[in-house]
Amino acid sequence: MSAKRRGGYVRSATDAVERECDRCEWRAVADAYPELIERYQDHLREEHPTAWLRS
Repeated sequence: MSAKRRGGYVRSATDAVERECDRCEWRAVADAYPELIERYQDHLREEHPTAWLRS
């Protein structure tokens, strides 16, 4: 993984996307946007259930 993009889809096999939580220090990097969103939703559901219900 070379380039890291905040949100959006990766453009090549060496790109990655990253996401941070606005409510805590959680941060993740993934090779694919759908994988990243799934991890973020899992984090919200486990750590911030009220925020997850609103999303």
